[in-house]
Parts: sequence; structure tokens; C-alpha cells
Amino acid sequence: MNRTTIVEPQETKRIIVRDFFALIETVPNKDDQASIQTFLRYLQSLLRIKQVVPPVVEIMTVIKQNKPLLYHAARRITLPSSNLHMLFQLEMDIMLAHERLRQYDK
Repeated sequence: MNRTTIVEPQETKRIIVRDFFALIETVPNKDDQASIQTFLRYLQSLLRIKQVVPPVVEIMTVIKQNKPLLYHAARRITLPSSNLHMLFQLEMDIMLAHERLRQYDK
């Protein structure tokens, strides 16, 4: 996603969700270093977004449900002092998370 251009907030969230679903499709549910690094780089990119508040709680909930090996492996290597550590503390109802993400993926 090109974060240097100004886009409507709703469109920005749509792009974020589209990128997330692309990540879900391409990154395997494995605990290998390449998959973990791809996932962690994606999370870092979410934290850098300033235009809108990304749906991070929903994203983390879906990842935890759909890619448990990847989620737990990434959680294990994330240091408590890391800015990513707090993301692994987030959780919500999975059905509500899917519903909220779907509203942007139209």
C-alpha cells in the first residue's frame, strides 16, 4: 500500500483489509522463519499507518483463529519490549471480527 498518497479513510481501510486477506492467502500456517518474518513485517506496517486506525484487533483475532501455528510462533519470538508485543494481547469474538472486516471488503 502506498501510504504517501492521501486517500479517503474508508478507502484506506478497504486497502488495509484487502492487503490482510492477500496475506492470509499467501503466508502458510507454519512456524518457519520466512513466514514469521513476513507476518511480523506486515504487523509493523499496520503500526506505521497514520491516516486511519487500522482494524488491528480484528486482524489479530482472525490470524489467531486461521493461522494458529504462525500466530503462536510469532508471539513466542516477539520480545515484551517490542512495539508488536501489545498486538498479541488483543482478542475479540471471531464472528464479530469477520463481520467487521467484511464491511470493508466490499
